[in-house]
Amino acid sequence: MFSTGRFRLVLVAALVFARGLALAAQAADDASLFRVFLRDGSTVVSYGEFARVADRVIVSLPIGTALHMLSLPADSVDWERTDAYAESVRAARYAATRGPDELAQLSESVSAALMDINVTPDPNRKIAMATEARQNVMKWAAEHFGYHAERVAELAALFDQAIADARTRAGAPNVELSMVASMAAPPSMPLLPPPTLRDNIEQAVGAAALSPDATERTSLLRSIQQVLVHSAPEEAAWAEPLRLRVSDAIAVEDRATRSYGALTRSTLLTADHYAKSADVTGVERAIRRALAEDDRLGQRRPQEMASLLAMLDSKLDAARRLRLARDNWMARVEQTRKFRASLEAPLELMRLSRVSLDEIRRLAGPPPARLTRLLSRTAGAASLLAVMTVPAEGASVHSLLKTAVQFATQAAEGRQRAVMSGNMQPAWEAASAASGALMFLDRLNDELAQLAKLPELQAPR
Repeated sequence: MFSTGRFRLVLVAALVFARGLALAAQAADDASLFRVFLRDGSTVVSYGEFARVADRVIVSLPIGTALHMLSLPADSVDWERTDAYAESVRAARYAATRGPDELAQLSESVSAALMDINVTPDPNRKIAMATEARQNVMKWAAEHFGYHAERVAELAALFDQAIADARTRAGAPNVELSMVASMAAPPSMPLLPPPTLRDNIEQAVGAAALSPDATERTSLLRSIQQVLVHSAPEEAAWAEPLRLRVSDAIAVEDRATRSYGALTRSTLLTADHYAKSADVTGVERAIRRALAEDDRLGQRRPQEMASLLAMLDSKLDAARRLRLARDNWMARVEQTRKFRASLEAPLELMRLSRVSLDEIRRLAGPPPARLTRLLSRTAGAASLLAVMTVPAEGASVHSLLKTAVQFATQAAEGRQRAVMSGNMQPAWEAASAASGALMFLDRLNDELAQLAKLPELQAPR
């Protein structure tokens, strides 16, 4: 901290040791009581430091002998008063724990630095060392809540004298230095007395009303209720009215929970029905009804409503997509009908070929005459498919039928080679091709059913 490495090391080691002792003592003590000042003029006690996270302030409320975590909207806090009070609490905590030891260490380090300056022969080096040490004493005051500012100013003034003496010896003009005006002052906001049980509970009831989280709010109210139920007889004068007030608030929260649960279930059921019917207007009506019901209930569950509206937006998007798909299907239904009509002839040829293909698959035939007819049918089906006009939605069906015809042709030709050669190998190859043809024909039936079916809402993945 000061101008020589040796004394810097001594000071840092001493401060680290003192800080370790102070932290150990602090862990054994109770945490400090902070205050969160609200814009409505009320305050909330926080056991230990509060935390600001995004748009929330997290406080630890002492309720009876227990602590309860609660989040408050950050914009409901008077931050100027809250931050000033927090600085006073930290300063008081520092003064009661680490302050005396660290001030003593500072005094020892100043003495050591003055001795080091005194034995330095170079006047310019003396001035540089004393100036650096003086600045660091001022910095110490600023970083330690202005603790014992007058005493620290006196320590800094010792370096003023050292600087003046060194400048005189160096023949430089002397400059008057003023320390006290720039010395950090301790926080001036006075600390409030520890709150009573009644103060704590009344503040907690007020804070519960501000919390945007219904779960936290209800949990806190139930904790307060338990403390009030077990309050001492002499506290009945103020505890009983508060207990009734808290019981009423819990009843309101319970009714709101049930109401919003029913609203969520009924709205999602209705919106899902409309979405499956591609009724965009119906889903929009469901959203408007949900918003109107939220207004009627006093907008008491913003988080639940945000979740519900997100799900409704998803259903509205699904309904719009399905509406477009069905309108597209309706616009092309005549073209699809003509395509299905053009499929009837090749499909009939393949249906007539199934018995022969099954016999080839089982290596059970067919006789040469029927094998010739099978080749004729597959050739006819292939010719019809080659000249067919295929719409986009019919591409899958056309491809499956074309593949089935190709496999059927391979099966017939392979069986014919096996018959002519009396060799089993081409017969097995023909059986495999026949199996493929039959498999694609079976899949074709499912695709044809989908082609004639109105588009439906897809289940979410």
